[in-house]
Parts: sequence; C-alpha cells; structure tokens
Amino acid sequence: MRQSFEREPSPQRKQFRQVADTMHIPVLEFDPLLLLMYANSAALDLLQLDKSTLEKGVHVDALIAPEQQDLVHDGLKSLKKGADPTSISLRVVVGSGLKVPTQVYTDRIIIDGRLAGYVAYVVDLSRRAAAEEKILSKMEVLELIVDYYSFSGIIIVDEHYRFEYVNDKMCDITGRLRSELLGHDFREFLHPDSVDLVAERYQLRQRGEEVPSMYEFKILRKDGQARDIRMNVGVIKGRDGRMRTVAQLLDITEEKERARLLTESEHRYRSLVETMDSGLSVDNTAGRTVLANDALRRMLGYDSIEDIVGIPITEMLLGWTENDVKTKLDARKLGKIEHYEAQLKHKSGASVPVMVSASPLFGPDNEYLGSMAVFTDVSELKGAEAEVHFLLDLLLHDIGNQLQLILAGGDFLTPDVDSAQIERSRRYILDGANRCLELIQKVRRAEESKEEPLRPVNIAKVIRTEAELVYRQRGVQVDLGDLNDHILVLADQAASQLLWNLLENAVVHNNLDPQNKLVKVRGRVYGDTFMLSVADNGPGLSDSKKAELFDPSRRYGGVGLHLVRRLVEKYGGTVEVTDRVRGKPEHGLKFVIRLQMAEQAS
Repeated sequence: MRQSFEREPSPQRKQFRQVADTMHIPVLEFDPLLLLMYANSAALDLLQLDKSTLEKGVHVDALIAPEQQDLVHDGLKSLKKGADPTSISLRVVVGSGLKVPTQVYTDRIIIDGRLAGYVAYVVDLSRRAAAEEKILSKMEVLELIVDYYSFSGIIIVDEHYRFEYVNDKMCDITGRLRSELLGHDFREFLHPDSVDLVAERYQLRQRGEEVPSMYEFKILRKDGQARDIRMNVGVIKGRDGRMRTVAQLLDITEEKERARLLTESEHRYRSLVETMDSGLSVDNTAGRTVLANDALRRMLGYDSIEDIVGIPITEMLLGWTENDVKTKLDARKLGKIEHYEAQLKHKSGASVPVMVSASPLFGPDNEYLGSMAVFTDVSELKGAEAEVHFLLDLLLHDIGNQLQLILAGGDFLTPDVDSAQIERSRRYILDGANRCLELIQKVRRAEESKEEPLRPVNIAKVIRTEAELVYRQRGVQVDLGDLNDHILVLADQAASQLLWNLLENAVVHNNLDPQNKLVKVRGRVYGDTFMLSVADNGPGLSDSKKAELFDPSRRYGGVGLHLVRRLVEKYGGTVEVTDRVRGKPEHGLKFVIRLQMAEQAS
C-alpha cells in the first residue's frame, strides 16, 4: 500500500485529507489548473504512480483516455459555473498504459468563497469485467447499467419490507453480498436512529399517502460503520397488483463530512475575524467595502456593520482623494502589499490614527477581486509618542533656559565683583536650580498619577487649601465666591496639583502687581457634573494661542498645563479655555473644567 501524495500542504483541507487517507476508494484533488495536488493511497495504487512522476507534476489529461478528455473538461467547466456535482463513467489510464473502467464522482473545492480546485472519488469497475462479459450476453443494456454501472444504489422492496432486488452499488454501500440482502427486511440494516422514520414513510407510501420522495437517513454497514444516505423513492404497482417500493440511494457520508469541515472552517474564520482587536475590511475592485468586522465598526463609531458595507474608501480614510485611491488600487492589482499610517474618519468627525496593512485578493484565474486591509488603532502609541516629544522638548527648552540662567549667574562671579552683584548672581543660580527641581517634581507627579485609582475627593477642600497656599507664596488673594464646603468628585491625590497649577498659572502670567492681580474661582454642580472655573485679569491669549495651550507637541502651555490636561483626562472630565470677558481677550483668561460627581459615577 502506497503512502498518500500531497504536493502543497493545505491547512484548510487538512482534516478532509486525514479522513480521505483512511478511505478504501481512490480520492484525488486537483488545483484550478487541473494539476494533481493530492491522492490517497487507494488512488496511488489504482493509478500506479511513482514518486518521480508525481514530483514532476501530473495533469488530469495524463490520467484520462484521450477520447474522453474533452468530456472531462466540459464537465469541470460546468462545475466551475455552478452546476450540480455529477458522476460519469471514465477509462482511467494507469502507469502501465492500461485503461481501467471507473465511475468518477467530481465536486468543486470552495475555500473562502473561491474555487480552490476539484475533488474526485473513483470507483474501480475493473473487478467486475469478467461478470460484465457474461451479463452482456444475457441481459439488456439498461439492466447492465442499473446493476453494475450506476453510481447509486438501486433497490426494490416488496410489501413486506423485504428486498426483492439490489444492485451492485447497493452491495458496496452496505458492505454486504447480494445473498445477505435479498429476502431480508430492510429495517435490519438501518441505524437505530433511522428505523422509525424510514419504516413509517414506507408504510404511508404503501397506503398511497403523500410523503417526501427524497430524504436522508443512516444505515449500518456490515463492519458496524454508520453511513449517511440520501434516498429518492417511489412506489409502482406490478401486473400482479402488488405495490413495490423502488428507490435510488446515494452514500453522502463524505459529502456531509466535507460540508461539516467547511462549516467548521467558515466558523473558525468568522470567529477569528469577529474577535480580532484590529479592524478588518475587504474592498471590491471599485474601492467599496464589501466586508467589515465589529472592531472596525467600533473604530468608526457606526451602529452596525451594515452601515459600513458599500461605502467608498474615501469616506473611511481621512484626507484621501480619488487619485489616492486609484494609486493604491493600481498597486494592489500589481500584487503589492503595503504597510502605512493613516487616519480613519470617526462618525463623530474625530480622527483615529491607525497602522494599515493592505494586501490584494486574486481569484482562481489570477483575476483581481479587490483588497483586504487590517487597521490597528495606534492612538495610545501616538499619545505616548507625543508625551515623549513633550518631555524631550521640556528638557531642551524649559530646563535648558534655567541652565542658561544658572550659567549667566556664574559668569558674573568674577574676583572684582561687588557684593550686590554677588547677591544677584546667587539669586540667578538659586532661581534656576529651584525651577529645574520644580519642573522635575511636576513631571514625576504626572507620571505617578497614571497608576493611582480614582476615588471620591472633596474638591472644595482642595480648592481652599491651594488658594491659601497661593496667598502665602505669591501674595495674591483668591476670590472663592460662595463655594460650598463639601463637593465630592472622582479624582485622586494629584487633584491638589491640578488646582495649584491652574492658580499658579493665573498668578505667574499676570504682569500686574500682587495687589491688583485678580484670581476668581467658581464652582457649580449640574446634575452629575461639577463645573469649576478659574479666571484671571492677566493679558489673555488670542484664539490661536488658546487652541495650542494644551497641545503637548507645541509645548506652549508648559509642564504645569500639561499636567492639568493629563489629570482632567484621567478623571474623565474636560477642560477648555475661554476669555474671562467674552470677546475681550485682553481682559484675561478663564479655564473651565468639568469633573464627574462621585455620588453619581459609581
């Protein structure tokens, strides 16, 4: 017994081929170009193919008698166009050149919705040659075809459940000799799960009642193996007045196993697609989405996947034009696989930074079908990248400036300098060093705040404490209005840093003397939200500067406001900057922060 042959391992067909390796009938698989890709041991024995011949490649034409090759090609073309699988009688050419009569059943192999080749099941009829010669001399051609050349089992059952006639294929299906079937009750050979169904329909049919003419059930072979059967059945009344049941039976065990394996494969594929963290889409040749997964739906903010299907790429990717799409489509048609960064358009109008992995899809005839893209959300990566740039800029700019101040103070310390200059130099150096330490401390607190869990915090107490600290250190009285004494919000211990940086910003960037500086704090509860505002009478900012204030890539707001932005985001709140007096930026700034009330947030 030869080992089975497999040209290219196929993960999608692995389970099927494992089953085929155990089958006693020849099983072959051909790719779309009709080259032999797999043959089980029974097929190799029948065809007498050796290893060297297989490695060179075997075309289906080399296995079929020349006069029947056109018949085979026509049948395969029909299958490719969607025709139902069928069986035909073929003369197979074996290694010695001998033509062996066979019955061949052929079907398509579909993987991921595309034609991946063909599978053929071969029944060797050569063992019946001697019997055929004897039969042909005594029987009509029709009887010969029914008895020996039919690909399906043929039976006639009398009115007492007994077999009156079985053909050769029925013996193959049941694994029994004719003598073991003829005269026996057909219920003896049914699987226990099918006895009641088949017997009931037999009785109804005998009484002339309407029952399905085609249905499926199970039988038990002589070796105890269960087989799936599809039967087409009817009744005829003979000249003797007796009602006989005539049926055609087809063993569909392998067909059902293929369907099961295909269903499992499709289920695994769909499970993989739907459980992916990354978004996935498939586009057609016009660049319109024909398939998407739930991760992509979430990225885009749509209510259902159906909302995505049919939209063009230009509505999905921010900034893409028709020319961009054409360039990408031309690259895909040439088989190019690309990885690039892009921005997805969220339904809300926001953008989502993604890494795109795009590849082409081709059909069995190498025709371009479209492309597939996987979108990986890199928002966190981009945020971390911006954070790194901010801290680097902080080191280069803010701390660099303070080091320049320290160096300048040191340059003034010459041997002949007076005491007043020494005092100024000392102040420069200490101020620069203290500012560096302050910046480092703020960065450390910003990093520490990332991991601390949120908890109820009395923000009113924090505001009063930080306002008192501003007065002691900066000499500026903070106007708190009628602020309540107990307001619980979701925050952490870094809330004091948030308030201090807002208050310090209001004081430090105001060039008025401490007696004239205005810092006004107001707080109000609106439902489950606490709105806090911090206003000053400093020089204010233009609208363009306001927009850049919390942008870490621009570093305009410094590390203090960077920490404010980070903490507000962690607390699930929002922060915005407006004019203290609407439409008059020169009258000062107002920071408005919205935080979640702790009582409502649990």
